[in-house]
Amino acid sequence: MMKSAPGYFLGADKSLKIYNVMEINNLNNPLADQFVFWDAKGNIRPHLLYDYFNLIGIGNYFSDEKNMKTADPNLVKTNGNVVSKINVGHLLEITKEHILRRTEETGDSGPILDSLHSKTALFSDKNLRLLKTLPLNFISDTPEYGYFFFLNGVVQISATETVLKPYSDFDDHVWESSIIQRDYVPVETKDLQELSDHMRFLSDLTVVEDPAKTVERFTSLASAIGYMLHRFKDPTTTKAIILMDVYVDGQPNGGSGKTLLIQSIGKVRNLSIVDGKKYDQHEWFALSSVDLGSELLLFDDTEKNFNFEEIFPLVTTGFLVRLKYKNNVYLPFEKSPKVAITTNYAILGDSSSHKRRKFEFEISPTYSAKYSPREKYGRTFFEGWDDQQWNFFHNTMFQCVQVFLKEGLIESEPINLNLTKLINKTCEEFVEWIDERLDPGKPYDKKALYNSFLKAYPELSGKLKQRDFTFYLRSWGEYSKQVVTETHSGDTRYIQFSTETNV
Repeated sequence: MMKSAPGYFLGADKSLKIYNVMEINNLNNPLADQFVFWDAKGNIRPHLLYDYFNLIGIGNYFSDEKNMKTADPNLVKTNGNVVSKINVGHLLEITKEHILRRTEETGDSGPILDSLHSKTALFSDKNLRLLKTLPLNFISDTPEYGYFFFLNGVVQISATETVLKPYSDFDDHVWESSIIQRDYVPVETKDLQELSDHMRFLSDLTVVEDPAKTVERFTSLASAIGYMLHRFKDPTTTKAIILMDVYVDGQPNGGSGKTLLIQSIGKVRNLSIVDGKKYDQHEWFALSSVDLGSELLLFDDTEKNFNFEEIFPLVTTGFLVRLKYKNNVYLPFEKSPKVAITTNYAILGDSSSHKRRKFEFEISPTYSAKYSPREKYGRTFFEGWDDQQWNFFHNTMFQCVQVFLKEGLIESEPINLNLTKLINKTCEEFVEWIDERLDPGKPYDKKALYNSFLKAYPELSGKLKQRDFTFYLRSWGEYSKQVVTETHSGDTRYIQFSTETNV
């Protein structure tokens, strides 16, 4: 016969305490271990079950506390100061494991498990809303500091120093997914420059013929990496980091290392990836890869005609994430991820709205589809690293954070960016055709130019209209920094290109 169940543990200490992350797996709460949520016949008592959940740190967390009346909560479990997002399946597993553990000696689990099977409605959305709301505060980056979480402590970075602190120095919480499962050891910069695969890789992405400009570009790229790694979102600096190929002989340089660079961010921050070729803002679940803990959202390998304006709200405001078979999640601006884009082209748009939201960096053509970092360094990045290379990597990334905290985002001088944008606005054939063809100050018949171009490229006949060709001409004038004047005489329409001194 089943033994009488102990009484309900009223007045249990349910406060969340701070533990060193190394001690979390050793936590043992005798009160929780002895707690039962069923009666002497094995019938589960709903209110006791939910008291048990509260006791072991399971509850609801609202990412947007200002809209708790209309927003859906997130089901989470706390363990010390570490928080993990869980689902109903995991909640059922926790319940089942506790029943089996509590009845291991008596063998009385059968009736209780039967009751569990017959009362799965206890885990419905409506009932889960009865869980305690957990007012969780997380260790967050500030304008002055960035934080990274390791097994042996919290790395605190400022503009002037990087220090390792124990978890016991902090009162707030950490997402479990944010803890890097390694120890951190500080390394001197000179050692990184000589020994770190990743530091040398970043140098490869910034090298140009002029050594001074190479240094400037390295600092610029480091500031962009630091910006993506720093989780504080300043409303006055809302940029999408755009990494693009340098056009070499009129061709984009695929395999340049830009995606590998963003993947490196995902080794220290929570990265969500959207296929840039397939993204459609009107698709209901277009952003379903974004989660509560997402810190960087990457639109990977976008097409030539990617509409940057469509993602303005993702850069500057919060947004709603619609999830299949789950509650939707609204992420306010301060808790939403920063945005990055990789592309073989250039993102079009020169308005002030576009410029405020873009930080563009051209990746040097050191690498290509025929020559990868693996071939240079003799090992696959990440998978081929030992503990020492991982530690070099983390130190390199943290130096980038320091650059950003000290200098902010540093723009770099374009290499071929303006030419890339011209090609995107027009076509490679036009850029090749018009080079050195027009004399400044001379008026040209637009139709005659149009016919001359189509004669040179007959395959474009029927595809390119006169008005589109005129747009090409205006774009070339803007690119070449000339004043464009359009006039007409009778039915003939002219276009003229002049420097300002000739106007």
